[in-house]
Amino acid sequence: MAKFAVLGLRGENGYWLVDFNQGTVTALPELDSAPFGYTDEARANGAVLTAGIDLGVQVVTAGDTFSGQFDISEAFSGQFDS
Repeated sequence: MAKFAVLGLRGENGYWLVDFNQGTVTALPELDSAPFGYTDEARANGAVLTAGIDLGVQVVTAGDTFSGQFDISEAFSGQFDS
């Protein structure tokens, strides 16, 4: 079964298609139809939208992934949105 995710990175425009089986990440063309028109506006206003993703952490460099030094632009409290 193919496993994919569409990701948008805070502070960056656009979306990326991640194909876990192939190990690839591909930029998606500019999308302004539903649901992407809504998500662009929501993200611009600080919304965090997730579905089916149980971990997502932004790091500054690839090396930070293994160092425990995650993006500290906001505190991680361990509390999850409900």
